[in-house]
Amino acid sequence: MKRFRQAALISVLLAGMAAFVFVHAHADDKKKGQNYYLKLDQTLDLVSPKMVMAREKCENWGLAAGLETMLQKQNVPLDQSFWVMHLNYGEICIDRLPDMSHVAQVVNQEFVLDDGRHVRLELHFVAGAPTNVDAVLGALQQQQPTLLLWHDHFYYLTGATYDERIGRDGTRNFEIKELRLADTFASHPGATFQKGRDNLGEIGGIVSVSVVAK
Repeated sequence: MKRFRQAALISVLLAGMAAFVFVHAHADDKKKGQNYYLKLDQTLDLVSPKMVMAREKCENWGLAAGLETMLQKQNVPLDQSFWVMHLNYGEICIDRLPDMSHVAQVVNQEFVLDDGRHVRLELHFVAGAPTNVDAVLGALQQQQPTLLLWHDHFYYLTGATYDERIGRDGTRNFEIKELRLADTFASHPGATFQKGRDNLGEIGGIVSVSVVAK
């Protein structure tokens, strides 16, 4: 896994940070004359993107609304008020971005739900532009929303347009051309991140949460 991440990061750097690239192929594909079949402008979108909007126009509430939405899709009904109380020790408004290490400490625990179920939550935060495109597309394919931190603000990732290259040996390369985003604030319109127009350096990271039944 570490080698795959390193390979993906090298690919992104060589592309001048102009695209996200996840490389499945081995480094010697070019030497072997690997040929690829190109499928342009493939799309993945959340079919029913019913997102919870933040009750307050503050970054801590935006994150809390995102946690509620991601968990709601996994049948864990812990709402944004619950998360703001646990993260900020009161229903207060904080405009600065949260410390994600603190968020992880709060989320990564076992919780007892109202119906008696015990669940273990695990928050995943990958800082910077996502290099594992396979995981990004996989979440969309599974209809699981994630949060993208862009321009110091949390958005829901609701869709992507990408090119796919399929090698003779079955290897696949993905290049994302556009990310479609919905705001966590009800009063704000959605947005798109486009290759060649927007700056990768302005992406602060991607957030997801997994649930394990106990």
